[in-house]
Amino acid sequence: MEQNSDFREQKELMVLAHISGDELNERYETFSAIDDEEALRRIRQQAGIRSAATMRHRLRYAAAMLVLIVAGAGYWYAQYTRVTPPEISQSVQLAMQQSIQSGMADAVIETDGEWWKDEGIKSKGNAGKESSSLTNQPSTLNPNPSSFIPHPSSLTKEQLLSARRITTRHDKEFWLTLDDGTLVHLNYNTRLIYPEEFGRGDRNVILDGEAYFMVAKDKSRPFIVHTTNGDVKVYGTEFNVNTSHSTSVVLVKGSVSVTPTGGREIMLKPGQQLTLTDNQPSVTQVDTAPYVAWNEGKFFFEEWPLERIMQVIARWYGREVEFTTDEIKQQRYSGNFDRYEDIRPTMEAIETITGLKITFAPDRLIIEP
Repeated sequence: MEQNSDFREQKELMVLAHISGDELNERYETFSAIDDEEALRRIRQQAGIRSAATMRHRLRYAAAMLVLIVAGAGYWYAQYTRVTPPEISQSVQLAMQQSIQSGMADAVIETDGEWWKDEGIKSKGNAGKESSSLTNQPSTLNPNPSSFIPHPSSLTKEQLLSARRITTRHDKEFWLTLDDGTLVHLNYNTRLIYPEEFGRGDRNVILDGEAYFMVAKDKSRPFIVHTTNGDVKVYGTEFNVNTSHSTSVVLVKGSVSVTPTGGREIMLKPGQQLTLTDNQPSVTQVDTAPYVAWNEGKFFFEEWPLERIMQVIARWYGREVEFTTDEIKQQRYSGNFDRYEDIRPTMEAIETITGLKITFAPDRLIIEP
């Protein structure tokens, strides 16, 4: 070990021996002139520059990520709150035109909160009365609002006071486009209560009678049809609701749920019918063709008893039906007719199909073998 140490010392002396005295002094002065604190400051400054560059890079990355997040959130919100009007087929458009041209499109529209007084809700002091009467004939519906307002507590007072009421009579129908673009086809003897403008919350309407709904899609605002026996919640769809006897909901396409009064929500699939009798629900598979047909201006029946066929058609034309024998009442037939044709061509077609004789009396149709 001592030999190795002596060898290193000798080597260092040999190196120094080759450096002249002047050069050795120069090197010493150079090293002694170095400011330790200044060197440390420069090192820290360079490190700071690198740190600042890193920070700027991170900030640019964070800003880019924030832009993407905001853009994504904006796109999601736009999609979530987007209102998509229903697609109206040419058949439905034609039916609407024929209904107007034939004089079948008729209703009474009331825009005054006064008719809510029976429910114990006072109208605004400055509420003006506006009534658009498209017919002078009264409806056969019970005029007392308490008979068909199912859940007034589920709607806000503002909605009730600003709501409109539209009523069709026993031999008329009406097409109505709501604020969101939803198209409602009211059958005869039907009443609908709806707001002039939907707010940011649920889109609520109240139905008494029968209507076919083609609802505008809006994920942020559920569409709810209130009936006497329960509520129908819509998720963007086509469906038929009838409250004439028991409440019946037929889903044509899309998705709806029905919540009976005091019961649980029941989801329906296309082609299913839910019937509420004494608040007891039952779900069955049905042919949706008759419901689509009446919405498109057709009478559609398949293996119906003649008595039922004639009751539907005669009521539409404002007539009574008289059968001379009971045997012919239960004969079953299938077919479809244009709802907007004159009654005589329709009766002639039924005579041809059934082989029966139909006689026109002042207010009724007499059917005999």
